[in-house]
Parts: sequence; C-alpha cells; structure tokens
Amino acid sequence: MFMEAYKCERCGAPLEVTPETIVAVCPYCGFPNHITGNLRTENMFLVPSMNKNQIAEAFWRTVEKDFDLKRIKDSIQVVEIEGHYAPYWVGNVHVEGDVEYTVLEEECHTYTDSDGNTETRCHTVEKHYHDYVDETLHLIGPARRQVASFGVDDIIKHYSRTNPEEKRLLDLDEGQWERLKLEILNTEMDEEQAKLMMREDAIDVIRNRYSSKADKIDWFDVKAEEPKYTRLVLLPMWTVYYKFENSIYHSVFAGWDGKRVASTEPMSTLRRAEYLGGVVLGLLIGAFGVAYGAGVNDLGIGAFSLGIGSVLSGYFGLRVLEGQRIERGG
Repeated sequence: MFMEAYKCERCGAPLEVTPETIVAVCPYCGFPNHITGNLRTENMFLVPSMNKNQIAEAFWRTVEKDFDLKRIKDSIQVVEIEGHYAPYWVGNVHVEGDVEYTVLEEECHTYTDSDGNTETRCHTVEKHYHDYVDETLHLIGPARRQVASFGVDDIIKHYSRTNPEEKRLLDLDEGQWERLKLEILNTEMDEEQAKLMMREDAIDVIRNRYSSKADKIDWFDVKAEEPKYTRLVLLPMWTVYYKFENSIYHSVFAGWDGKRVASTEPMSTLRRAEYLGGVVLGLLIGAFGVAYGAGVNDLGIGAFSLGIGSVLSGYFGLRVLEGQRIERGG
C-alpha cells in the first residue's frame, strides 16, 4: 500500500512511497528525496547515460557485428526502447584471516626393476595447505530487494570492469535533471543495511573461492572489517525490445558506453543445425562407449561414456527446445 504523505523537496509534487522506500524519486522533476533510513545524500552518485537515439544506434551496430543477427537484419523490427537508473551500493571491504584446506592430488612414482624395466604407479593423496588472507575487495550490490531481471548481473560486471565516470547527485543542477529523462528506481536499502550485506558478501567471496579449488575446507577463520568508501551509485540500464517473425527478443545495454551486456536472440537455421549436431554427437559418444566397454569387459568405460554423452545431448537438446539463444557481452 502506498502512503501519500510525502512531497518532493524540489517541486512539491506528491511522492508514492512504500514502507521500504529509503529514497523516492519524484516522477515529475526526477529529484531524489531522502525518506528514511541511514543514508547520506552527499554519498549518492550517478553515472551519466547516453540517450535513446544513441542506444538505438548502438543496437544496430551490434546487429551488424553479430554473425546470426546480421543475416536477418532486414526482418528485425525495433518495438520499444526503455531505460532506467537502478541504485547499487558500492564499497571496499578489507578481509583478513586464516584458511586451511585439503586438496586431493594424484601422486605418481616411477620404479625401475633389476632388469631395467620401468613402471609408473599413481595414487591419490591428501595435500594440506594453509593460506593467510589479507586483501581488500571492491564490492557492488543492488540497493533494491527485487532485482531478478535479465542483464542485472551483467551490468554489475561491466561496471566493475570499466569503472565509468560518476557525478555526485548534489552537484547536478535542475537543468541536468531535466535532461536525464530516465526513470530512477527507488532505493529500498539504507547504508547500514548495505554495509552489513557487504561484510557478509565479502566472507562469501573468500569462502566460495576456496570451495571451488579445495576438496575440503578444514579451518576457516576470516573476518571482514567495516566497509569503507561506501556510496550509492545509480547505473543506467537500457533494454531494446525487437521483433523477429512472431517473437519478441531483447538486448540489454549499459547506458554509459552503449555496450551490449546481454541479449536474447532468435535461433538461426545454422545454429539449430549445430545444436542438433551436438545432440547426435552425444548419442554417438554414449553408444560407442557402451559398445567398447562391453567389448573389453570394462563397465566403467561404458558408464563414463554414457554419462558424458547424456550430458552433451541434454545440453544441446535444451538449446534446441528453447528456440532462442542468450548472448553475453558485445
């Protein structure tokens, strides 16, 4: 339920505010209004965005470079182009501590008998390691609770790689606000909540790093300090919806440089043939593996080949059934 008691500090227009809203953006003048929560307005920044026409040009340039889309360019119709600013919390978290972990490694030794014959024997051994962690992580996370939309993770990764120019919101005059002409999504998480999540995320980053390379974590004692240089950053995200035949697809662009970060695309006949080829390859691997294993009386070979073949066939089969493909990056 919306509460109508709040008015814009700049133009006096009514604001639609939910109990979770921390910063409400005026739908009339675009000014960000601090509603509640622990948030310092001087720590709010915005990444300037390209306009709709520039994004449209970026889309068609992407089509020209895309192997599949270029072939159907004349049949593509842009239906709509939408853009908005989404809020993200950014900060640095220093982590420090100890990690002990176990890795299963294959150890081989070569033996030579009295006749000069050599034989190599291998066996699996447990190797124990200890690392001291001492580093600062640069983290970014959504300032809204509902962020499960296509391209959001890709926008975050692209922001981290490109480090675009940021402008403090307090430094933007009224004319600059008028020129933005983009919806700004409301913030639902204040600075204290963001810092708490950053500390948890920092520990998770380190834990996941060791979980991916270790067979077992024996001891994990890593602490995260209070995040520093925290700020709320508004990132521009554009979505181009386009039609091909009877289906609608979309491409997501970073507003600051026009880079396509994610896209759904129609599946061309050539691409469909490639996926079908992958299905057939998987079936052949499974069939030949089972036959060979039976011939040499080795059930392990047959089971392994059947497993690999099933995974390949399943993966490419799903791609065929989806009827579209997903592209990451430009």
